[in-house]
Amino acid sequence: MPMTDTNTPPVAYRFDAADVPVLRRELADWYGGPQGVMYYRNAIELGRQEVRPPGPPDKVAALLAGAEATRLREGDLWYVDEDLCALLNAAHASMPVFAPRPSDLPSKTGFAVFAEPIFMYPGEEAHDDELADRLAPRQRSAEYDRMLAKLRAEQEAIVAVSWGPVTNPHWTAGGLWMSFYAASAVHFADMFDDPAAARRARGLLPRLIVDNEATMAWRPDGTDPQPYQLPALADSRGTLSWARLVFAAFQLAAQVNLAEREELPTPRPERRRAQRAGLPERDVRIVRLRRSLTAARDAEHDAAGGREWRHRWVVRGHWRNHWYPSLNDHRPLWIAPYLKGPADAPLLGGEKVTVVTADTRATGAG
Repeated sequence: MPMTDTNTPPVAYRFDAADVPVLRRELADWYGGPQGVMYYRNAIELGRQEVRPPGPPDKVAALLAGAEATRLREGDLWYVDEDLCALLNAAHASMPVFAPRPSDLPSKTGFAVFAEPIFMYPGEEAHDDELADRLAPRQRSAEYDRMLAKLRAEQEAIVAVSWGPVTNPHWTAGGLWMSFYAASAVHFADMFDDPAAARRARGLLPRLIVDNEATMAWRPDGTDPQPYQLPALADSRGTLSWARLVFAAFQLAAQVNLAEREELPTPRPERRRAQRAGLPERDVRIVRLRRSLTAARDAEHDAAGGREWRHRWVVRGHWRNHWYPSLNDHRPLWIAPYLKGPADAPLLGGEKVTVVTADTRATGAG
């Protein structure tokens, strides 16, 4: 997936479809409790919560935490598999600009986890000196400083997103809020020499944490789409570039010639835990590349005269800015991608992989 250029190998942040309902329950509990309110209050006081309603920090923090918990509680659950993530990496850079509509997402409210990170950026941007001083224990220890150095050497990986409606008095057709989740490095990287310190740190944070947000207005019917368009990749600044990746993923997932869906029932033990937590029942909807694409790939491999490929890869298709009369608008339509290589070989990221650099991550996309 798109990531910054770095000499530090990224930690393997990987979740499976079965993890999604567990993550949803853990996060709904965390953001719905006092720790979620404190998280947003700290972000506000540090000047890191640019996407926020007006008001005093205590009240705004409670509103933000409550709204996030509601999106997690009420949203449908989605999982985007690794092959579709690889296609997204190959395709997203050339996607035409368009004005999103609510129907471009698979559900009104949702929580989606990606098999591979959709964006990565250097950890030093997320763990600066001001934040380190604010969160440090009263007596900064050598262990704490070692942990901080390791955090800064890692990459922040955006691996999930929640979304739901948001109101704004200036948005006559309503709007959308997206929260982008990063994997919490204290759970995945080797941060601590002391096992007890590791347990304490992991008890303070969930496995995923809201890294940043984006908001956007929906286009009213009959209006000029241009003011509501997501910018092209070259023009993207801030978290709207992350929102563009999410919309690109679900544009691909919505094409029946490319992708298919499968529903994964939540296991009974987790279903019982969710019921005890007062959460609505939700199964996970997995979106993946169609098996027919795999069959076409295998047929071509057989016709290649026994040549042995060591990788799979996406043969690059192209976007068409397709006119939909029912919408009175254009929508990106991805044309004719397919996979080559043996089914059990690792999948490369496509004929062309675009690197998204760290300077595209200016916070606040409202």
